[in-house]
Amino acid sequence: MCKKEVCQLFYLTRLKLVLCFIFVVLSIGTTNAQGIEFVNFGNKIKLEQSSAEPKSVYKFANSEQLVELNNRIIIKIKAGIGGDVANALKQKIDVGQLATFGPFAEHEFMVVSLKDASAKRLTGALAIASGLEGVIYAQPDILQIKSKLEVENNNAAQWLTKTLSKSGSMKSLPFRLFQLEKWQKQLQQSTQGEGVKIVVIDDGFDLKHEALSKTKVLLTYDIERRVKDVQPQSGFDIHGTKVVGVIFARANDALPAEMAGLAIDAELIAIRQTKSWTSHTLESLHIAQLAQADIVNMSWQTQLLLEPIKDAIDGLAQTGRGGKGALVVIAAGNSGNMIKANSTEASIASAVVVGAMNSGGMPASFSNFGKSVSAWMPGYSAKVIAKNNAYSGFGGTSYAAAYCTGMIALLLAAEPELPASKVKQKLAQVSGLMLDNQSK
Repeated sequence: MCKKEVCQLFYLTRLKLVLCFIFVVLSIGTTNAQGIEFVNFGNKIKLEQSSAEPKSVYKFANSEQLVELNNRIIIKIKAGIGGDVANALKQKIDVGQLATFGPFAEHEFMVVSLKDASAKRLTGALAIASGLEGVIYAQPDILQIKSKLEVENNNAAQWLTKTLSKSGSMKSLPFRLFQLEKWQKQLQQSTQGEGVKIVVIDDGFDLKHEALSKTKVLLTYDIERRVKDVQPQSGFDIHGTKVVGVIFARANDALPAEMAGLAIDAELIAIRQTKSWTSHTLESLHIAQLAQADIVNMSWQTQLLLEPIKDAIDGLAQTGRGGKGALVVIAAGNSGNMIKANSTEASIASAVVVGAMNSGGMPASFSNFGKSVSAWMPGYSAKVIAKNNAYSGFGGTSYAAAYCTGMIALLLAAEPELPASKVKQKLAQVSGLMLDNQSK
């Protein structure tokens, strides 16, 4: 066994032990709080209990956007002082369990479960934690209800049938798409993504699909059920299989070569996460960090970017890949809107935020856009794998982000020492990002 394989086995074994411990810490207890305030990017956020919903459900003040709270708080601390902070917390707060995620660059995140989840205790815990030495900030653990992932699926379904016939009837590719396809073919002459480690965070993955039978799967983990099985668990688990297919699916009688995955020999770590609890996303990113991922695919976004998520992604982009920077790929979104600062995950400048091109090689009318967009990739519909060993159409910025993930894998396999900044430069150049990102 070579040195690289020994190191990889060590990290994966360590990762499995960590996941066993986290299972105990993140058992959910609901809160009966009346109102909660916290700071996000310097702005005070007020949550009010929704009278028409269960006690754990709240809404943002002056908004109908719903969130759910539990008995956990998220604390950002300086790396290496977790023990001191934990001891100080236990002297002042009735702590149940705690886990530490990271480090992400110079910081870590503590997820603290409280024995008492009342409004008074949760508010008090946030105040006490925020005042401790070495603590940067504290927030409640939040589940954003009706996530953008669901909205994207619904929007994509509406225009998918309209664009399917149009893209299928094209006889020639516009210049930008031609350049992108040319680059793809050049890279694939020398590599299929060998040695590149890709983490995909999404809903269920049908890894039993015939087109994925030869995929090198390093690790699978279901964040919510705390099991290795990441197969789809409901009729709504349709997104992850398609995303993985764009990257890893091998051609067969039902899937022509031009529709096959872009980096079929890359290595997959599949994380099933269907809910946007802050702690769950931090844990998923922590797994990516422990697994030494080269690329993290998040073909989705939430309604509101929470500061811990941005900070964790910034940390991966800064220190991942042995200091060269991990590439965290995020879908720009399908609402056709300008991406505002600190609005959603698509506003994170350190990430690779991907907008969708239409069949004419221009930014699609449905694609979100803005300064944070790093690349434009095909977003018109294509045939991809689907759960239950089936095939389906797929498009939108989710498809574009998956496509971009595959292209990055090819590039890193060909040039493994390339820093993240240079990868983003190449993506911008080949996808025509000299276009004004501020308008379409």
